[in-house]
Amino acid sequence: MFSIGNRTTLDLLADIQPHAEMSRRRFLAQATKTIGTLPVLATLPGMLLSDAIAAQVAPDDPRVRTERLSIQEKWGKLDCYLARPSGDVGALPGIIVAHDKLGLTPHFEDMARRFALEGFVAIAPDYASRFGGTPSEPGPALEIVGMTTSPDMTTDTQTAMLQLNEIGAKKLGAVGYGLGGTAVGYAAARLPDLMAVTLYYGHPTPLADIGRLKAPLLINLAGKDQFVDPEIPGFVEAMKKTGVKFELYTYEGTVRGFDDDSAPTNYSADAARLAWSRTLTFLKSALV
Repeated sequence: MFSIGNRTTLDLLADIQPHAEMSRRRFLAQATKTIGTLPVLATLPGMLLSDAIAAQVAPDDPRVRTERLSIQEKWGKLDCYLARPSGDVGALPGIIVAHDKLGLTPHFEDMARRFALEGFVAIAPDYASRFGGTPSEPGPALEIVGMTTSPDMTTDTQTAMLQLNEIGAKKLGAVGYGLGGTAVGYAAARLPDLMAVTLYYGHPTPLADIGRLKAPLLINLAGKDQFVDPEIPGFVEAMKKTGVKFELYTYEGTVRGFDDDSAPTNYSADAARLAWSRTLTFLKSALV
């Protein structure tokens, strides 16, 4: 077993033992920082070393048409990943897929393809495009994606919506995860063409903006979320006064990222399946 001084690999890894709030990507980044990248990493389990679990819908799945777009904006080009069902299927509802704090990773491209198989035209913007795009490594990705703001993400979401309109999508909705959930909750109060919005463990729409909401909301929350939990009681109370339809579910025993099957540390299969089923039912009810 590899060692540094009188400390073994396992001793060093114990210092950064992954726990419920630490994602697999963060664990690997911290492991690399702590013990380097040479023989040590060969001792890590194969599951941790893999870049991601295999996509549920392969990029070359013949049932889906995909393309990469660069859409001109005032500040430059917004890179997006577009997925839609193959064949001549007529006008379909459109979905914005808003990524989390690690940016437009292969997982969120996979999510766009999953929505395409369910009968949507899905577009996943890279909200880090303003800063050169999502880096492939998690450390730089956290830094670069962290430079985004909700107003900028709203502008980019609107650009992606216009692209959906141009290719013939009809009713439009949005689904956001973590940072992306916060962004679509913010955008819902500002983009009236959004007709349904789903948040996964993002901060809910700010209280000051709730009076501007028109679209129904579905919120899927982790059972343990120190960042979002304190905001929920006030949000629910304010929403009840608006008359806007909303659904809110908490998945007990889960943490942020419980739906992300590319990050096994936080993934909860049962909760992920239930949240996905609720998401599809909600979006199809509002948009189809």
